[in-house]
Amino acid sequence: MTVSVATGRAFRGLRPLLVSEARLMWRNPMLIVWVGVLPILAAVILASIPATRQPAEYLGGQSWFGMYQPLLVMFSTVMCSVQILPDVLTRYRERGILKRLQTTPASPVALLTAQAILTFVIEVVVAALIVLLPLMAGASAPANMLGFVIAFVFSALAMLAIGMVLAAVFRNNKVAAAAGTALFFVLQFFAGLWWPRQNMPDWMRSLSDASPTGASVGALTDAVEGAWPSWIHLAILLAWGVGLSIIAIRLFRWD
Repeated sequence: MTVSVATGRAFRGLRPLLVSEARLMWRNPMLIVWVGVLPILAAVILASIPATRQPAEYLGGQSWFGMYQPLLVMFSTVMCSVQILPDVLTRYRERGILKRLQTTPASPVALLTAQAILTFVIEVVVAALIVLLPLMAGASAPANMLGFVIAFVFSALAMLAIGMVLAAVFRNNKVAAAAGTALFFVLQFFAGLWWPRQNMPDWMRSLSDASPTGASVGALTDAVEGAWPSWIHLAILLAWGVGLSIIAIRLFRWD
């Protein structure tokens, strides 16, 4: 009984927050469109080039499209979670909106959860388009679609947790944006965006595997190739997601 009461208090005000935040997001869709257009367009262009769909020996038998599809999914997920989510909440804090929310029954957990849910929905739509639209250009779907979905959910959890920590720690919107941008490039490096993970030296590959984006790309790549995501990668993602979510909730302040 005590646990259920505590849970109810933690998520108090979640439904009205979801409704109001969804309306605000619907009124200003351009930022969301921009986040989705680049990776979706890149996926379609890559899929349209026959050579990128052919296995390459120097990529360990993987094709360029097969290598970059997980990276593009992760690119959009990191942008949504690490840049958009903190941007919204730090703007709310600067404008005094969070102080006004403090006078309502809504809890910090409910606010963070509402933002995470809406961001996750956007990430799901963009990821689905990155997978489905290239099919019309001749690309193949991930060989293990269920494994791909599982890897994506674990990945999104970890990225959302990072964004929530940024939103909890920073009070100034410009500082939060700068930190989010810097972190974005670091995360993309470990994901293998500029240096393919297959070609990394062993010590760097180990660092990549321990990072949230490296573990994410590793799990998604396993599914693209027909295998199940490595349980080690999923465990790493779960640890990042749960651990950082707890930190974000503890550090979050209304003002």
